[in-house]
Amino acid sequence: MKAHIARNQNAGVPMVLGWNLAPGDRGVLDGMAPAFGMKVVPVSPADAGQTVAQLLGEVPVTAPRTLVLEPGAYPPAIVLANFRNKDVDTLLDLLKNAKVNIPLKAVVTPTSRRWVFGDLLAHLEEEHRAYTQQAAPTQEKL
Repeated sequence: MKAHIARNQNAGVPMVLGWNLAPGDRGVLDGMAPAFGMKVVPVSPADAGQTVAQLLGEVPVTAPRTLVLEPGAYPPAIVLANFRNKDVDTLLDLLKNAKVNIPLKAVVTPTSRRWVFGDLLAHLEEEHRAYTQQAAPTQEKL
């Protein structure tokens, strides 16, 4: 009897994990999908306890979810996987030109594949907050 090996049907396919996306912003991403050959995967609050690798279909979901987020717990976010560097730049430029409001953005790394998605969102929000505070002009008190 031959053993069946589960294969990742998404291996090498550019993927976007989307969190809390407004319908219009999701529509823009969906409209761009054919040009990039990408799949847009919405992440629900109930799925936030899965690892990035699980959400990408790289590993099976074996453990019960322990983290469920409130629907608006974090601002809109996208996490990009399996994109070529030049395609990441192009996609981000197109999103900016389309005035899409997705403040949290990340590219999957070998380390972040192991992260629980909700933890990744918390980390991205913390980084975004620190960046925007640092970039905001300081006003001198008179």
